Amino acid sequence: MKLWFKYLAGIVFGALLFWVSPPSLFESGAAFYQASEIALRIGFYVLELLLLVNLPLAVVKLYEEKRFWDLTFKSLSFFALSLVTATILGLISALIVLPIRLPLLSDIAAPTAQGFGEGFLEIFPKNISELFLRSGDWPLPALVLALCIGLAMAHDPIAAKPFVNFLDSFSRILHTINVFITEIAGALLIPISARTLHLLADSLKGGIYGSFLLYLSIAYVGHLLIVLPLALFFLNGKKNPLPLLYSSLPAALAAMSSGSVRFALGTIIRQSRENQGVKRRYNAIFLPGGIFAGRIGTAYIAAFSFAAVLSSYSQLTISLPRLLPVAFLIPLATIASSSSLGSGPIAVITLVCGLFGRGFENGYLIIVPIASLLAMMAGFLDALWIGAAQALIARGSLQADPKAPRNFI
Repeated sequence: MKLWFKYLAGIVFGALLFWVSPPSLFESGAAFYQASEIALRIGFYVLELLLLVNLPLAVVKLYEEKRFWDLTFKSLSFFALSLVTATILGLISALIVLPIRLPLLSDIAAPTAQGFGEGFLEIFPKNISELFLRSGDWPLPALVLALCIGLAMAHDPIAAKPFVNFLDSFSRILHTINVFITEIAGALLIPISARTLHLLADSLKGGIYGSFLLYLSIAYVGHLLIVLPLALFFLNGKKNPLPLLYSSLPAALAAMSSGSVRFALGTIIRQSRENQGVKRRYNAIFLPGGIFAGRIGTAYIAAFSFAAVLSSYSQLTISLPRLLPVAFLIPLATIASSSSLGSGPIAVITLVCGLFGRGFENGYLIIVPIASLLAMMAGFLDALWIGAAQALIARGSLQADPKAPRNFI
């Protein structure tokens, strides 16, 4: 049975569970809330450890092939360019439908996003043991340490050989666990999608965001069905883009139903290997770059939403020249907010509002009530693009061995 079908079945059963269950069961601390939280944690149970093991192993092997710096630079450049492009497209889409008016609500509580520099300061903590003790959505500091270890191992491969053998065996074991988790993810998505639908229903009460969500949905669907396939068509040598999109469908469904691309990363790792034929060592180099610099859905939604915030607060005519600083800030904020993958676009919007200043520091508050819906939309596009982009980079640089769509997992 195909992964996408299992995931879709889990989402449908979750919708039925939401439909027949009283809302009180989904509140914080209630039964279905706890079940959803457990399912999410199972979904990325070995994810961080798998990436931390694969990264130094990949550095050593790619150094032997003399391809490490070339592939690293190529993948980061590709993802960064896609991030900037998505931001510009989001701003242009918003300009087409401006002015958009969002309700200027008060008394909305939201967690404060960390400052722009705080996330980068954590890369080099005062005590290295903090790398493995800190809690968070994404272990950027630990990945930097893994990269340093990999470079040191590549400098003296003879001394590192026993450790390389250990990492290779450990990686295979963790991959086996990851395969098992992706197989049961359909069942995990039942409580997750039910909880997500509860949050979605709460955010849509009152209909005060109706016009904004209508314009955003039209722009989003156009981007998803027209712009993205066209981009893949030309980037992939004018080949049919549908197999690439179909290959990434399971991860996209997992990210959408959970509202977090983090939950979909295990599926992305597996589908890159089993559908697109990207080897583990290449995937270990591409995936971190995709997470930090390739979340085009997050950048697109954040750009569109920030333009709407600006339009709601300001009586001035908003044009593309006025938004040029935003086109620079949103990609940076998307990269900086990668330590809060579970927060979605709201973390980027919060950071951009603070960096933009000019009285808009608290502008993100008017988006908070629909943050869960924005995270779902962004997660679907993020996972779809990261999976497809990895395959594009591999096909352009490596001897990848993609399967026919009928043989996809």
